[in-house]
Amino acid sequence: MIIVKGIGLIFWLLIVPSCIGLIPVRWIPEEKRNAGVVFTGGYLMMLSLCWLVTVPCILLVKYYSFRTMAVWFTALSLLAAALGVGITVWTCRQGKWVSLRPEPDFSGMALEVKIEWILFFLLIFWQLYKAFTLASFDGDDAEFVAQSLVTQQSETMYLIKPYTGGTTSLDIRHSLAVMPVWVAFIGRRTGIHTTILAHSILPFVLIPLTYTVYYEIGGHLFKKKREYLPAFMAVMALLQIFGNVSIFTNETFFLTRTWQGKAVAANFVIPATIWLLLWIFDREEEAETQAGLWALLCLANMTAGVCTSMGTFLNVILVAAVAFWMMVAERKFSILVKAGFACAPNVIYMFLYLFLHV
Repeated sequence: MIIVKGIGLIFWLLIVPSCIGLIPVRWIPEEKRNAGVVFTGGYLMMLSLCWLVTVPCILLVKYYSFRTMAVWFTALSLLAAALGVGITVWTCRQGKWVSLRPEPDFSGMALEVKIEWILFFLLIFWQLYKAFTLASFDGDDAEFVAQSLVTQQSETMYLIKPYTGGTTSLDIRHSLAVMPVWVAFIGRRTGIHTTILAHSILPFVLIPLTYTVYYEIGGHLFKKKREYLPAFMAVMALLQIFGNVSIFTNETFFLTRTWQGKAVAANFVIPATIWLLLWIFDREEEAETQAGLWALLCLANMTAGVCTSMGTFLNVILVAAVAFWMMVAERKFSILVKAGFACAPNVIYMFLYLFLHV
């Protein structure tokens, strides 16, 4: 049974997102393609797809809404994964190999740089070890983790109070941020209790996923001096470890509330948005190679809504501010138009939120 659950975790947390991530990587500049980009893009697509399936089920399905969501999300996730593999195979048969660069590439690397990489990986191992052995419990778990468990056991979504177990009307405040439902879905498909999944397993995915984004940011900032990249990564890891100066810092959320939606928004979605903006507005990039990057930015905006309603608004402000100043600098109004399309899901999200509150 443990082996079966382990295979289920590998399949739904690693294989499926990686296969889905093969879809946008086909339209990303070749020199930027690597396994980390595929994995990150896969999670952005998977979580966005979760929102597109879950919210209609919440609003339109009265009974057994979670069961309906699980069926549709399973089918669409597997279909997207198959599509990613299919696109890759078809591209390769056309003679256009979808090559992925090894990252980091240790061949020909100086000794001191290798030592810095080893230090970074030791820091990551230490964080994962502590996240597993010193699992933190806080008051918000009574909402996030309990909501996942109630969803899984009752087959409904946001119709039962996680604090008392009593029935209630639709919880509009939390119902559009469907991260707990995604956790419940993974628990359903793997047969693992949601509390164990959230506290003991998801950090092993979400922490490396976040550092993958930091790696891409550092790779862009130090693209002409790659030897500085491991030092940057080690410093980022140290900041995460020693950033617990209050209970409100994103570093505190990163290591003690890794599984909560607002922690994912602050430590994964917003950095991913910054990373994509850096790539999109790289002056050395050609416009025709940016379609995949704009699509990923749209998915990052949607993922912000999966995590927390506030993240939807914050991501729009971030993208809009950067796009406005780049429009002024480049004197291209088309930049603002593209940013508007990338933020369109967030605008729809906010109008839906306001409409449901009326």
